[in-house]
Amino acid sequence: MADLIESLTKALNPPQKEAVLHHEGPLLILAGAGSGKTRVLTHRMAHLIAGGFAAPEEVLCVTFTNKAAREMEHRIYNLLHELGVPVHSQLWISTFHSFCVRLLRQRIELLDYKPFFTIYDSSDQLAQIKKVMNALNINEKIFPAKNFQSRIGSAKMAGLSPQEVEKAYGRPLMDSKSLEVYKRYEEDMKRANALDFDDLLMKTWDLFRMYPDVLKEYQEKFRYIMVDEYQDTNRIQYLLVQALAKTHRNLCVVGDEDQSIYSWRGADIKNILDFEKDFQEAKVVKLEENYRSSANIVKAATSVIRNNNQRKDKTLFTSNLSGDMIRVQEERSEYDEARFVAKTIEEIMNSGEGSWNDFAVFYRTNAQSRVIEEAFRTNGIPYKIVGGVRFYERMEIKDVLSFMKLAVNPADDMAFKRIINVPTRGIGKTTLEKIENIANERRLTFFEAADIAVNERAFNSGTCSKIRRFLDLMFDLQVSAKQFPLQEFYHIVLDKTEYLKALKAEDNPEAEARMKNLEEFDNAIEQFTKERGEEAGLQGFLEEMALVSDQDSIDEQVNSVTLMTLHISKGLEYPVVFIVGVEENLFPSSRGGFDAESEDDLEEERRLAYVGMTRARQKLFLTHAKVRRVWGQEQSNSPSRFIKEIPKEIVDFRTSVQGGAFFNRYASGAYGSNGMSPRAEAGVSSRRSAKGMDDDSQAFPDYEEESSHGDGFRKGMKVRHPTFGVGSIYSTEGSGDQLKVSVLFTDQTIKKFVVKYARLERL
Repeated sequence: MADLIESLTKALNPPQKEAVLHHEGPLLILAGAGSGKTRVLTHRMAHLIAGGFAAPEEVLCVTFTNKAAREMEHRIYNLLHELGVPVHSQLWISTFHSFCVRLLRQRIELLDYKPFFTIYDSSDQLAQIKKVMNALNINEKIFPAKNFQSRIGSAKMAGLSPQEVEKAYGRPLMDSKSLEVYKRYEEDMKRANALDFDDLLMKTWDLFRMYPDVLKEYQEKFRYIMVDEYQDTNRIQYLLVQALAKTHRNLCVVGDEDQSIYSWRGADIKNILDFEKDFQEAKVVKLEENYRSSANIVKAATSVIRNNNQRKDKTLFTSNLSGDMIRVQEERSEYDEARFVAKTIEEIMNSGEGSWNDFAVFYRTNAQSRVIEEAFRTNGIPYKIVGGVRFYERMEIKDVLSFMKLAVNPADDMAFKRIINVPTRGIGKTTLEKIENIANERRLTFFEAADIAVNERAFNSGTCSKIRRFLDLMFDLQVSAKQFPLQEFYHIVLDKTEYLKALKAEDNPEAEARMKNLEEFDNAIEQFTKERGEEAGLQGFLEEMALVSDQDSIDEQVNSVTLMTLHISKGLEYPVVFIVGVEENLFPSSRGGFDAESEDDLEEERRLAYVGMTRARQKLFLTHAKVRRVWGQEQSNSPSRFIKEIPKEIVDFRTSVQGGAFFNRYASGAYGSNGMSPRAEAGVSSRRSAKGMDDDSQAFPDYEEESSHGDGFRKGMKVRHPTFGVGSIYSTEGSGDQLKVSVLFTDQTIKKFVVKYARLERL
């Protein structure tokens, strides 16, 4: 046994070793970011099996992603092989959902389901709910199906059946109509022999409650249970774990309350905070040494998270070198912010350090990716978006673009097919198929075929009326497209189609995110209008969007920079991390406010900042803009409170904004007379000396005052445009703020721009 222990623990630090060797009673492992928790879990499971404390099939290990489960399983098999312990049975290492499927496949007949049940994904579930609503004569325009879907999901995550919800009536969980839908939905799902994603947990819990003998069998079977990412468990997962661990009480949970960021999908931070109340005899081991990040990054993240109250007493530390200071960059706008990110990545790459895969850009909302993508395309930086589609490929953007396309070109059959029932107007698949048949038989466009079908009464009066209203809507938009400026037409589309109204009615986080994307699309249109001046028409805009989409396809295997939301970044790490938009009202988010009643929300936002910061290994950049556009209007937000929570002595603050507010705010104390850290001030001073500079604006050569935008652009000059690339100035007209230039691009097209707004870069 001594040799076994030595072999397994020789590469572990003392707390890691303590956690691995503990094998009697409950264990709480508080694992700080980058502290080696996966190594501890795998070595602990190998020790339990190789040490003879349990057979391979008597240990259950639950994690939160299939990828993590596969990685752990592979590591454990290798460890056991090295120890000379053959394993011939399948290990119980999986996600909660996979574990429940494995169990239900064996026992679901006890719940009056057939063993070969179907699992519905979110879209299948939504379609089923719509079917139920139709049977109950519930109008989806008044009661959006996604609202019912969200409420049913919340009930199941809480472990509540329709009957239990009804008994607990009076709680704000579910209104009477939602309860009616929930009941009928469950009946129809059973008739279809189908389970939705939440059912996989819920039906397992039902099985345990209804059949104590089945629960007892699994309680006795699993002598040891380990749960990873325990801070992310919801109520139903908590109940399942508590029930399974009741007999042996050998429950080991691993997690970090400082990384609990999923309350919006049911995660309850109290599960990990109250573990010692549930198991008063629990042993607590803290993994506080970070092996991932530089000392300055660890210090910065620790200083931020220390401001939370809902946390355990632990402090992250590292033996790594101090490394670079935390770079805080103030820019004038989101476009300047994006250019800074792109140029900084290029500078690091040009210095010969690493590859594109070393860089990641995190943001609070998906809508922020658009300007980053534009800057990357302009500079030829390869990128990929994780956990989402590119901005112009998002559903709501493609929907609105389809309305705009069909208004310009009624022969666009793909646009017609996409939006004839968007938002929902009761025109179904069968109707669309009949229109398509008429179009094919008579060699007509879909638009023409639909018009003929209505005139010839090919459908019943109700269907004909719905199709006619859609056609009238499109005729109206075709007229508006010719009469109104581009940005005004965009708002007309949102208004007359009631697209935005439908999203507002859904009133859920997904709809809110989609509205933010439409808001960002409005900003893109305004930017296009400013750049193109009098040439900013609808057709030109659609052509530019087509150009953008054509360049969006990038092979996932290609070496590229990674873009993602902060929520998705959890569990990942990169040598260089940029967190953009670190401003009040954006990050932390303004949704819900931050009064005393919403302190929990603020703490979760701070945990999100902590997660993002601790993804960085070597370099961490936090950027914010003085002005950012929201629905076409400039808004000025102060830098995020999270920036101010970082010790000044490890911050390298820079600005491109002459007289920047945040710049001046730190013009004393730990910062030098110019608002920079001593290290940054020294760097600028040396550059000034080398280049003969003697003022702040020269120290930041990328900065120009708004009033001087027109200066220096002349015929023959080479320039670069964010969308169209490199070209040369063909002609100029006007002066100052009214200066316009025509640029001949490499594809031999000529575009005219208002220089003040065009974001042209001189080469």
